[in-house]
Amino acid sequence: MSGGIYLIGALVLGLRFLHYAIRLWKGDDRRVALNTFKYSITYLMALFVVLLVDHFVFF
Repeated sequence: MSGGIYLIGALVLGLRFLHYAIRLWKGDDRRVALNTFKYSITYLMALFVVLLVDHFVFF
């Protein structure tokens, strides 16, 4: 269903999200929490964009 473009995109976006999650887990800063929330919205949008690009490039 999805190919290499999605794999690379999901890995890069997921690693960045993991970075935010670890910072949030280790610290107690409100800015980190807000940045994590903002990135989660961007993450979902970018993930769908990468999925669409992957679909139409190899379709």
